[in-house]
Amino acid sequence: MTSRSRLWLDLALFGALLVAYNPSWTGLALHEWLCAAAIAPLLFHLAINWEHAMAIARRFAEHVRHTPRLNLVVDSALFVSAVGVTLSGFMVSRAIAGALGLVFAPSALWTSVHSFTADTTIALLVVHFGLHWKWIAGVARRMARPSVPSARTQETL
Repeated sequence: MTSRSRLWLDLALFGALLVAYNPSWTGLALHEWLCAAAIAPLLFHLAINWEHAMAIARRFAEHVRHTPRLNLVVDSALFVSAVGVTLSGFMVSRAIAGALGLVFAPSALWTSVHSFTADTTIALLVVHFGLHWKWIAGVARRMARPSVPSARTQETL
Protein backbone atom coordinates (compact mmCIF):
# COMPACT_ATOMS: atom_id res chain seq x y z
CA MET A 1 0.00 0.00 0.00
CA THR A 2 1.42 3.38 -0.94
CA SER A 3 2.13 6.10 1.59
CA ARG A 4 -0.49 8.26 -0.11
CA SER A 5 -3.16 5.57 0.29
CA ARG A 6 -2.15 4.96 3.89
CA LEU A 7 -2.36 8.67 4.66
CA TRP A 8 -5.85 8.93 3.12
CA LEU A 9 -6.99 5.87 5.08
CA ASP A 10 -5.57 7.28 8.31
CA LEU A 11 -7.11 10.72 7.75
CA ALA A 12 -10.49 9.21 6.84
CA LEU A 13 -10.46 7.04 9.97
CA PHE A 14 -9.43 9.97 12.14
CA GLY A 15 -12.15 12.17 10.63
CA ALA A 16 -14.81 9.49 11.00
CA LEU A 17 -13.91 8.89 14.63
CA LEU A 18 -13.91 12.61 15.37
CA VAL A 19 -17.33 13.04 13.73
CA ALA A 20 -18.67 9.99 15.57
CA TYR A 21 -17.14 11.04 18.89
CA ASN A 22 -20.24 12.85 20.12
CA PRO A 23 -23.59 11.22 19.33
CA SER A 24 -25.36 14.58 19.57
CA TRP A 25 -23.42 15.74 16.49
CA THR A 26 -24.69 12.94 14.25
CA GLY A 27 -27.62 11.37 16.05
CA LEU A 28 -27.35 8.09 17.91
CA ALA A 29 -28.02 5.76 14.98
CA LEU A 30 -25.40 7.36 12.69
CA HIS A 31 -22.95 7.48 15.61
CA GLU A 32 -23.31 3.75 16.17
CA TRP A 33 -23.20 2.74 12.50
CA LEU A 34 -20.24 5.02 11.74
CA CYS A 35 -18.29 3.54 14.64
CA ALA A 36 -19.20 0.00 13.62
CA ALA A 37 -18.17 0.74 10.02
CA ALA A 38 -14.77 1.95 11.27
CA ILE A 39 -13.87 -1.44 12.79
CA ALA A 40 -12.75 -3.09 9.53
CA PRO A 41 -10.58 -0.14 8.37
CA LEU A 42 -9.07 0.06 11.88
CA LEU A 43 -8.14 -3.63 11.74
CA PHE A 44 -6.72 -3.07 8.25
CA HIS A 45 -4.66 -0.13 9.59
CA LEU A 46 -3.33 -2.38 12.35
CA ALA A 47 -2.50 -5.16 9.88
CA ILE A 48 -0.59 -2.96 7.43
CA ASN A 49 1.37 -1.37 10.28
CA TRP A 50 2.03 -4.62 12.15
CA GLU A 51 5.66 -5.00 11.02
CA HIS A 52 6.40 -1.41 12.03
CA ALA A 53 4.80 -1.95 15.43
CA MET A 54 6.79 -5.15 15.96
CA ALA A 55 10.03 -3.38 14.99
CA ILE A 56 9.27 -0.73 17.60
CA ALA A 57 8.53 -3.44 20.15
CA ARG A 58 11.92 -5.02 19.46
CA ARG A 59 13.63 -1.64 19.85
CA PHE A 60 11.64 -1.04 23.03
CA ALA A 61 13.01 -4.27 24.45
CA GLU A 62 16.53 -3.17 23.53
CA HIS A 63 16.11 0.17 25.34
CA VAL A 64 16.99 2.47 22.48
CA ARG A 65 15.59 5.92 21.73
CA HIS A 66 12.75 7.48 23.76
CA THR A 67 10.44 8.31 20.85
CA PRO A 68 9.91 4.72 19.67
CA ARG A 69 9.19 3.61 23.24
CA LEU A 70 6.70 6.44 23.67
CA ASN A 71 5.15 5.51 20.32
CA LEU A 72 4.73 1.89 21.39
CA VAL A 73 3.19 2.89 24.73
CA VAL A 74 0.78 5.34 23.03
CA ASP A 75 -0.14 2.84 20.31
CA SER A 76 -0.70 0.05 22.86
CA ALA A 77 -2.85 2.33 25.03
CA LEU A 78 -4.74 3.45 21.92
CA PHE A 79 -5.41 -0.18 20.97
CA VAL A 80 -6.71 -1.03 24.45
CA SER A 81 -8.82 2.13 24.53
CA ALA A 82 -10.24 1.48 21.05
CA VAL A 83 -11.20 -2.07 22.01
CA GLY A 84 -12.76 -0.71 25.21
CA VAL A 85 -14.82 1.94 23.41
CA THR A 86 -15.93 -0.62 20.81
CA LEU A 87 -17.00 -3.28 23.30
CA SER A 88 -18.68 -0.81 25.64
CA GLY A 89 -20.31 0.82 22.61
CA PHE A 90 -21.98 -2.46 21.75
CA MET A 91 -23.12 -2.80 25.36
CA VAL A 92 -24.88 0.61 25.28
CA SER A 93 -26.01 0.27 21.66
CA ARG A 94 -29.59 0.97 20.73
CA ALA A 95 -29.60 1.30 16.93
CA ILE A 96 -27.27 -1.59 16.06
CA ALA A 97 -28.61 -3.85 18.80
CA GLY A 98 -32.15 -3.06 17.64
CA ALA A 99 -31.26 -3.85 14.03
CA LEU A 100 -29.93 -7.21 15.21
CA GLY A 101 -33.06 -7.85 17.26
CA LEU A 102 -31.25 -7.45 20.57
CA VAL A 103 -32.36 -5.30 23.47
CA PHE A 104 -29.79 -4.12 25.99
CA ALA A 105 -30.60 -2.10 29.06
CA PRO A 106 -27.50 0.09 29.18
CA SER A 107 -26.19 0.36 32.70
CA ALA A 108 -24.52 3.40 34.20
CA LEU A 109 -21.29 1.40 34.41
CA TRP A 110 -21.19 0.63 30.65
CA THR A 111 -22.16 4.20 29.83
CA SER A 112 -19.31 5.50 32.02
CA VAL A 113 -16.82 3.04 30.51
CA HIS A 114 -17.92 4.05 27.02
CA SER A 115 -17.62 7.76 27.77
CA PHE A 116 -14.19 7.39 29.44
CA THR A 117 -12.74 5.19 26.68
CA ALA A 118 -14.13 7.49 23.98
CA ASP A 119 -12.41 10.49 25.59
CA THR A 120 -9.21 8.50 26.05
CA THR A 121 -9.27 7.25 22.45
CA ILE A 122 -9.63 10.76 21.01
CA ALA A 123 -6.83 12.09 23.25
CA LEU A 124 -4.54 9.21 22.29
CA LEU A 125 -5.39 9.67 18.58
CA VAL A 126 -4.21 13.27 18.83
CA VAL A 127 -0.96 12.13 20.49
CA HIS A 128 -0.60 9.35 17.87
CA PHE A 129 -0.92 11.89 15.05
CA GLY A 130 1.56 14.16 16.83
CA LEU A 131 4.12 11.37 17.08
CA HIS A 132 3.71 10.63 13.37
CA TRP A 133 3.58 14.26 12.27
CA LYS A 134 6.86 14.12 10.28
CA TRP A 135 5.56 11.21 8.22
CA ILE A 136 2.16 12.90 7.71
CA ALA A 137 3.76 16.18 6.66
CA GLY A 138 6.23 14.42 4.35
CA VAL A 139 3.52 12.48 2.53
CA ALA A 140 1.30 15.57 2.33
CA ARG A 141 4.22 17.58 0.85
CA ARG A 142 4.84 14.90 -1.77
CA MET A 143 1.13 14.84 -2.60
CA ALA A 144 0.98 18.63 -2.94
CA ARG A 145 4.07 18.80 -5.15
CA PRO A 146 3.20 18.89 -8.84
CA SER A 147 4.20 15.63 -10.37
CA VAL A 148 7.27 16.04 -12.55
CA PRO A 149 7.32 13.65 -15.49
CA SER A 150 10.36 11.42 -15.54
CA ALA A 151 12.89 11.60 -18.38
CA ARG A 152 11.45 8.38 -19.77
CA THR A 153 7.92 9.86 -19.79
CA GLN A 154 9.18 13.03 -21.51
CA GLU A 155 10.86 10.93 -24.23
CA THR A 156 7.55 9.30 -25.11
CA LEU A 157 5.76 12.66 -25.40
